[in-house]
Amino acid sequence: MNEIEVKARVQDIKSLIAALEEKGFRFSDPITQHNFVFTRKGIDPTATKTAGNPVLRICDEGKRILFTLKQDREDELDCIEKEIEVGDKEILRDILDLLGFEQVVEIQKTRRKAKHNDFEICVDEVIGLGSFIEVEKFSDEPGEKIKAELWEFLKSLGIKESHRVMHGYDTLIYEKMHQKKN
Repeated sequence: MNEIEVKARVQDIKSLIAALEEKGFRFSDPITQHNFVFTRKGIDPTATKTAGNPVLRICDEGKRILFTLKQDREDELDCIEKEIEVGDKEILRDILDLLGFEQVVEIQKTRRKAKHNDFEICVDEVIGLGSFIEVEKFSDEPGEKIKAELWEFLKSLGIKESHRVMHGYDTLIYEKMHQKKN
């Protein structure tokens, strides 16, 4: 099963959540996530996605730690995703180092989730980037077909095409960090 998503910037996150709740959506309590993203040592992290190399993530949610592998299928918002809960992030960091991976990005965000049919809606506040909405679906169907379906849902919420984002938070933060160095 592949994770396919569309993402957009949000100007007023509180109004968006309120509007969705008025339509019957029930959001989770806020979840604080501290993500550490790893790629193979010596490889440009933005190039790994197009080359099909795995991107690995340790997600610390306080009460649980998730380890995720993502590998692009068509682009970084259409990927194979495998995830498992782990017990010790420091041992996992050591394992990743021994396997030739290095941390390239750190992402801190607060996320609220809701379900809509077979969609998962995530409303995120990402430190250093701002507010976003993601709509995700797990499917084996062609990515472009699913993305069109997901985007229609976002448009029905009044989200404009000009706010659409074509990259994951890891790429956005990496590019922002890289720009500051130049």
